[in-house]
Amino acid sequence: MSKYYAHSTGSKHKEDWQSLEEHLRNVADRARSFSSVFGAEKWGELSGFLHDAGKASAAFQRRLEGQQVKVDHSTFGARLASEKCGLLWPILAYALAGHHGGMPDGGAQEGQLHFRLKHGKVPEDVELLSEIPPLHELPPPFRPAKDRGGFSLSFFSRMLFSCLVDADFLDTEAFCDPDKARLRPVVAANRLFLDLKQRLDKHLAEKALTAAPTPVNKWRQTVLTQCREKAKLAPGFFSLTVPTGGGKTCSSLAFALEHLVQNKEDFGLRRIVYAIPFTSIIEQNAKVFQDVLGREHVLEHHCNYKESDVPEDHTYNRMRGLSAENWDAPVVVTTNVQFFESFFSNKPSRCRKLHNVAKSVIVLDEAQAIPTEYLEPCLAALSELVEHYGCTVLLCTATQPALDDKSSLRMALPSVTEIVDDPTRLYQELSRTEVEFIGKLSNEALAERLGAENRVLCILPTKPQTRAVFELLRGMEGIFHLSTNMYPEHRRQVLGEIRNRLKEGKPCRVISTSLVEAGVDLDFPVVYRAMAGLDSIAQAAGRCNREGKMEGKGKVFVFETEQLPSMPWLKRCMSRAAETLRTLPEADPLGLEAMRRYFELLYDVQELDKKQIMARLNVLTRDLYFPFAEVAGDFRFIEDESIGIIIPEGPEAEKLVQELRFTEFPRATIRKLQQFSVSVRTREFAALDAAGALEMVRGEFPVLGNLAAYRKDVGLCVSEGEVWDPENLIF
Repeated sequence: MSKYYAHSTGSKHKEDWQSLEEHLRNVADRARSFSSVFGAEKWGELSGFLHDAGKASAAFQRRLEGQQVKVDHSTFGARLASEKCGLLWPILAYALAGHHGGMPDGGAQEGQLHFRLKHGKVPEDVELLSEIPPLHELPPPFRPAKDRGGFSLSFFSRMLFSCLVDADFLDTEAFCDPDKARLRPVVAANRLFLDLKQRLDKHLAEKALTAAPTPVNKWRQTVLTQCREKAKLAPGFFSLTVPTGGGKTCSSLAFALEHLVQNKEDFGLRRIVYAIPFTSIIEQNAKVFQDVLGREHVLEHHCNYKESDVPEDHTYNRMRGLSAENWDAPVVVTTNVQFFESFFSNKPSRCRKLHNVAKSVIVLDEAQAIPTEYLEPCLAALSELVEHYGCTVLLCTATQPALDDKSSLRMALPSVTEIVDDPTRLYQELSRTEVEFIGKLSNEALAERLGAENRVLCILPTKPQTRAVFELLRGMEGIFHLSTNMYPEHRRQVLGEIRNRLKEGKPCRVISTSLVEAGVDLDFPVVYRAMAGLDSIAQAAGRCNREGKMEGKGKVFVFETEQLPSMPWLKRCMSRAAETLRTLPEADPLGLEAMRRYFELLYDVQELDKKQIMARLNVLTRDLYFPFAEVAGDFRFIEDESIGIIIPEGPEAEKLVQELRFTEFPRATIRKLQQFSVSVRTREFAALDAAGALEMVRGEFPVLGNLAAYRKDVGLCVSEGEVWDPENLIF
């Protein structure tokens, strides 16, 4: 048999080229190892052997030699699977056919799997290498769930795809770029998580010794103790229902580490994944975890990540970038968008990390923030991860949604173990605010009330109204504006100044959109909140008397704006909150009874799978027609397209913009510039462009050329059309 190669080096003698047999064996070994974590090692191994089998042809070898030859090498392996691997052959075929361009849709239209199998231009002279083992029918590694059999198989297809593409990427990298491959961190220390647990235990013990003996701190210790105790239970679904300010961040990490250590030997737990919905939380939580556990053990993966500018940290930044590709790190801190969208993607770059989520402790911080229109597929994915991939899921929130309510949720979670022994008592003991509904207020009346307070936070639903109320108060001492019209670094600076004024007891009046509601550590005696869902009101209340140091209770005033927001989602939340308060007039509006009723009303079955993701994936046909590419295009938490505008304000931003103009690798610079970018809608971008305020650097990166359009107090001044701050969601 003639010699076949998988990858070339450019040399003519070919002695240093990678043979096809070597590549297939290497990828098969890696994919077998990855898929063995969820009992599918034979599937992984066979996918590795077949993925590049189509390269065993003269045409592909001519391509490696530099000739301009188009060769469809992916379809050959998929065709072999369809002929030899029994009823479940499409599971292999989707992965094999899509390992470069993405998993295709099933179906017989052009570009779809069955069309490619029938009409794909496979080289006529392709040989079946002796390295490939005999093909045979493969049994499923588990029994698909009864109520979601199709979804279970489609999910398994994507997990197998993840094993294959990551194995292929890694072996190709090891041959083509060995220096890069050597930089990849090795996560193999048997005692690693025990060491990390001991670091956290020491940190929390020291923190407890210096904490003031307040009732709030006493209950925080109680929550921490109960987290450690429940962590000894076997993997499954858990919930941590703790009021805002009750110490969820450190307590949930303590649960995750203790649970992993306790269950590592019996259940093979191997990683912690934090999924967080808000920018304001993810950066501060990641910093807390890195400070305690060590920066090298915590991967922060999101679009606003700021790389270190210290020269000696260059190697660390490269290692961090490599870990982000496949989440090969002990602790991963990411976003809901990145986490859930990856499980419904069809692209190799997004999916290659999925197999590393198996056997993880997954903490969903602010679990109520999962968009309701995608709730059913998200719950189905979580159920798959727990039932078939050995994960534990911890739902961590101050306003626990009714995700186990089988009467209103078709994909309701199975039995969920609550960590806190008596959540109702905990809420009563940690009650630090009184909520008063004060009716409708004009902007002028609201501004008058805010001006009469020395320290007050006001949260409004839209950017224009936030700006309008701020303008009515501008000029007063200690007045601040916060919205996502301010770039992230600017917001951080303003929040630092706000915290200093609060600490020093100086006048401090903050007018903000909802970005301050989750995870932003602020403590005001008085909070005003525009009418919204009960969960948003509870989050706002979490910024009031947060540490419980006031003699009485903090005051939270909920009001209606004169002009109601036009956003359908916000209107729906407001109406469900009003209905809850009407049906439970005597209940605490922030208590567990009212909150559960609110979420039961909010979870309208017709709205929980708006894009019909489950309807399309949870179908069992003979040829397993799964619309992977179609679903990937539809499953998007953030629907509205936005454009990031770079604000070149300050020496660091100016330096990066200059670097952007001339660098050979602009994408790396763009990642750094995200800290100095503001996202705007298409119409706002057009208005700024028409006003001559923008410069297109390199023809594609918009930079604010007229800094008069960016104010130090309110940020980017865009058109006055209504723009909602949608909970500050990020990728």
